[in-house]
Amino acid sequence: MTHPFYFSAQLTALLLLSFNLVALSTAVAATQWQTISPNIQFLEQQRALRFYDSNQVLIEGDKCALMFDASGDFAAVEATVKQLKSTLKTPLCYLVASHFHDDHLLGMAILQHHFPDAQLIVHQQLATEFSMLQQTYSNKLDSYEKSIELSLQRLAQQPEAQQQHWQDKLNLAKQRLLRWRQYQLQPPQTYVVDSLTIDLGNYPVTVNAHLAHTNGDLTLGAENHRILVGADVVDWLPYPGHGNFNNWLQTLTQLHSDQRIKIILPGHGSVLKRNDLQQPLNFLHAIQQHVKNYPEQDLVQLQQSFDQQFAKDYQVDEVARKAYPLFLEAGLKRVKQSR
Repeated sequence: MTHPFYFSAQLTALLLLSFNLVALSTAVAATQWQTISPNIQFLEQQRALRFYDSNQVLIEGDKCALMFDASGDFAAVEATVKQLKSTLKTPLCYLVASHFHDDHLLGMAILQHHFPDAQLIVHQQLATEFSMLQQTYSNKLDSYEKSIELSLQRLAQQPEAQQQHWQDKLNLAKQRLLRWRQYQLQPPQTYVVDSLTIDLGNYPVTVNAHLAHTNGDLTLGAENHRILVGADVVDWLPYPGHGNFNNWLQTLTQLHSDQRIKIILPGHGSVLKRNDLQQPLNFLHAIQQHVKNYPEQDLVQLQQSFDQQFAKDYQVDEVARKAYPLFLEAGLKRVKQSR
C-alpha cells in the first residue's frame, strides 16, 4: 500500500524532474525576496517552478528569526543559507515545516545543518511519523545520483565543444551530492496540537494546526492576524491528493470570512488577498460535488465531464497546463477513495 507521504507517480516524476534539472545546473534558480512588512520577507519561488517547489517565509523579531518551510531544491536552500548568514540580525531560532510534502520539508536538513540550534516545529501528526522522513530524504538523493549517472552516460553524445561545460556541471553536482549525503533530517523539538504562540522579540506569531491539505498542516498568523502564512492550505490552485475535503473546506471558509486577514502568503504562487480564497474554495467544492453527482463514472470520465471553467481559470501558461490535470485527477481520486 502506498504510504500517504508519497505523491502520485505522475506528480512525483514532475517534482523529481524539476529538482534534478535545477540541481544539475551551476546557476541556482532565483527566488524573489519580497518585503511584506518590516518583519516579514516572502521568498517566492520562480514562476516556472511554482507548482513543483515551495515558497518560504522569513520572519524576524528583535530577538529571534523564524523560517517557515524550506525549498525542495537543496542548492537553492544553500543559496538561502548564504543570504541568511549575511543579512540576519538575530539568531535563527525556529524552523517551521507546514506539512510533510518533500518541497516543504526535506530542505530542512540543509537548514538544520547550518543552524543547528534552530528548533524544528511540526504538526503533532507529523511528529509521530517523523522517523520515516530521513529515508525520504535519502531516497531523493538517490534519485539525484541516478540523474547524474544518466547524464554521465549521455555526456559522450554531446558535441565535443560542449563536453567540458557539461563535465563541469556534473562535477559540481557530484560535490553537492557528497555534501548532502552527510546531512541528516533531525527530528522536531516541538509539535503543535492546536496552536502555539511564539514571541520572536516584541513580535508574537501564532502557529495553528489543521487537518486540511494533508493530515497535518501548519499555518501562521502575524501582526494581529493581518498576515496569514497559509502554505498549501491556501494555494490558488490547491493540490488535493492527500486532503481532508470537509475539514479543508471548513478551514478555507473560516479564513475567507476572517476580515482581519489582509495579506496571505501561499505555499505556491504569488501573494493573495483574503477574497482570493474563493477560488480554491470553489475548486475543492466542485471536485467533491462532482464525484457525489456521478458516482458511476471512473476517473477519466470524471475528468472529461468536470466543469471546464476551472481549466480556463487555471491553465494560464504552459506550466499550469501540465499541473492542472494532474491536480484535478488527484482530487477526484481522493474523493472517490474517501467515499
